[in-house]
Amino acid sequence: MCGIAGFAGDFVDGLVARMNAVQIHRGPDGHDIFEDVGSRVALGHVRLSILDLSSAASQPMQSADGRFVLTYNGEIYNFKELRKRLTGLGHRFISQGDTEVLLAALVQWGERAVEELNGIFAFALWDRHERTMLLARDPMGVKPLYYAQPKRGTLLFASEIKSLCAHPDLRREPDFLALHQHLAYGHTSGDRTAIRAVRRLPAGSLLRWRTASRSIEITQYWQPSFSIGDTTDGDGAADELASRIEQATNRQMVSDVPVGTFLSGGLDSSLLTLLAARSNPKLDCYTTSCSAEDNSLDQAAPDAPYARRLAKEQGLALHELTMRSDVASLWPQLVFHLDEPLADPAAIACYLICRSAKENGTSVLLSGQGADELFGGYPRYWAMQRTGWLNALPSWSRRALSTAGNLLPGALSGPAGAALRRGRRVLSSAHLSPSERFLALCTGTPEAEIRKVLAPDFLACLGEQPATWECLDSMNRGDGGQLDRYLRRDQSVYLPNHNLLYTDKMSMAVGVEARVPLLDDDVVGFANRLPSHQKVSGGVTKAILRQSSRSIVPDWIIDRPKAGFGAPYRTWLKNDLAEMWLDLTAPAAVQRRGWFDDQALTAIRERSLSGTIDLYMLQWAVLTTEIWAQQFIDKNPAETAIGTGPSRVKHAMPKAA
Repeated sequence: MCGIAGFAGDFVDGLVARMNAVQIHRGPDGHDIFEDVGSRVALGHVRLSILDLSSAASQPMQSADGRFVLTYNGEIYNFKELRKRLTGLGHRFISQGDTEVLLAALVQWGERAVEELNGIFAFALWDRHERTMLLARDPMGVKPLYYAQPKRGTLLFASEIKSLCAHPDLRREPDFLALHQHLAYGHTSGDRTAIRAVRRLPAGSLLRWRTASRSIEITQYWQPSFSIGDTTDGDGAADELASRIEQATNRQMVSDVPVGTFLSGGLDSSLLTLLAARSNPKLDCYTTSCSAEDNSLDQAAPDAPYARRLAKEQGLALHELTMRSDVASLWPQLVFHLDEPLADPAAIACYLICRSAKENGTSVLLSGQGADELFGGYPRYWAMQRTGWLNALPSWSRRALSTAGNLLPGALSGPAGAALRRGRRVLSSAHLSPSERFLALCTGTPEAEIRKVLAPDFLACLGEQPATWECLDSMNRGDGGQLDRYLRRDQSVYLPNHNLLYTDKMSMAVGVEARVPLLDDDVVGFANRLPSHQKVSGGVTKAILRQSSRSIVPDWIIDRPKAGFGAPYRTWLKNDLAEMWLDLTAPAAVQRRGWFDDQALTAIRERSLSGTIDLYMLQWAVLTTEIWAQQFIDKNPAETAIGTGPSRVKHAMPKAA
C-alpha cells in the first residue's frame, strides 16, 4: 500500500515532490519521483513496504528497456502465478514483490492486463514511446484514485484530494450537488467529489490520456453483474463459498510484515479471524468498545463481549480500545485525512484500531468489509423484504401510513427509543416506490429535513434535483431481480464511495494496509451469481454466509443480532460536542459561510434534544461539512500537510535517453 501522484501536460517544476509530501503518511518508508521534462510528465510514489522490503521494489519503476514507467498503490494477490506465466513468456525479474510483476503484465498484455489481476490497485502507467498515460482502479474500488484538469490539456492525479491541491491552478470550489449527497448519505453517489474540479476514477475503470490530443477517455472494464450462473443450491453452494473465502484469506495473508485483523465480534470479522488464525495462531486482533453510559441514547448492540469471548476461546491476542468522548480534537484531524465531509462516526473506530495496530507493530489488517453488500446483510434488505406488502396497497393508504410514521418520536433514549426510530424510518417512506423506499432507508436524514437547513443560494444550486437521482440511476442499470438492484447500488456506490473510502483513508493515515478478503475477485464473482433467496430469506440476512460459516464460526456468533460498526455519536453530539456545535453554528459563522440557515440549525438541535425526531445524523453531517470547509476551502490542505511532513525527495529516477 502506498500513495501515487503525477501529471501530464504543462510541466510544473517540483510539483510531484510537493504532492508526495502531502500524502507522505501513506508511504512513510520511502518517496521517489520520475520526471520526463521533455514530455512534460512526472510520476510520484510514497512507499509503505509490505512485500519485498528491498530497494529493488522501489517506485516509480521502469521497464528494462525504459519505455514504460509505473507508479502503483495496492496488492496483486495472484502475483506469484502471474510471475510464473510471465517468466515462461521470457520476462526476467530482479525483485520478489508484486510491482515488477504488474509492470511486466502491462508490458505483455497492455491494458487487458487488468483482467488478469486478482487484487486491489490504483496505478498509472506512462508509455514513453506512445506518449500516453493509463490510469486504472480495481473492480470494487478498494483503492482510491482522483484526477483533475487544473488547466486545459493537463491531467493531474493522486491517491488523495489534498495532494491534487498542491497544483497552483487547481480551484478549490465546493460542488453543492456533492455536498447535498454527503448531507443525505454521508458520501457522494457518482464520480464527483466535494471539490468541483476533482473527480474520482470510478471503480473498475480505465482512464487514457494522450499527449497528441491532450484529452482523456474513460471506460469501465468491470461492473457488478447478477446473472444467475451454474451455482449449486443448498449445501453445495455453501461449501463452495466457504472454500473460496478460505482461499481468498490465505492469498491475502501474504506479507513480509505482521498481519492482524479487525475483530468486531460479528460474523464477518470472526470468520476471517478464525481462517487467518489457521496459518498464524499468534494472530493479533483489534476491537473497540464504548461505555454503557455513552451508548444509552444510540443503543448500538455491543460487540466487544463477543470479540472477547471468541479471542479467549481461540487463544488469540485481542487488543481492545475504549472509545472516549474526546472527539472534539480528534474528528477535525480525521476529516482532514478523509478528504471529503464523509459524515460517518465509524471512521473514528476504524482510525483508533489502525493506530493501535501500528503502535503494536502490525502493518496489515484484514477487514470484513463487503460481506453485507455481497450477501444482503444490512437491515434495510430485510426491511424491504418484510414490507413488500406495501406495494399492493393503494396510494392513499400508503400516504396515511407515512403520515402516521412521521408522528412517532425518533430520538428517545433506551431500547424503546431505538425501536421507535426504526419503525419511523420504515413507515415514513411507505408512500414511495420500492427503489425510493430503499434509498430512504439508506439515507441518514430525509430530504425534506435537509432542505430546511440549506441557505437560499445552496438550494438554488440544487434546483429540484433530489439527492437520490444518481443512486436511482445505478440501481436501474444491469441485470437481476429487486434485491440485486439494491445490492448493485451498494456495491457500485456505497462500498467504494463510503465504506472502502474511509477504511483506506483511516488506515493509510497511520501507515497501515487494510485488506478485504471477502471482496476477493473469486468471492465477488461467485456471490453475485447466487440467487436472491440464498442471501435474504424468511427475514434472515446473509443466509448462505451463515450456512457456510457453521463449521468455522461458533453458532453463538452466527446467530447473534447484527450490530453496526460505529460510535455513539448521538451522545457525543448531545453532550461532549455541544460546545463545538454552538461555536461552528453560531449565527455569524453560519451567515459568513452562506451554506446553511442558522435558525434552522438551531431548530434541528432543539427537536433532537426534545426526543421528537432523530436529526443527530444531520447535525453530524453539518458539523463535518463545516470542519471540512475550514480545511479545504478556507485554506489549501496541501500547504497544511506539507507543513507537517517531509517535503524532500529521496532521489529522482533517471530520464530516458
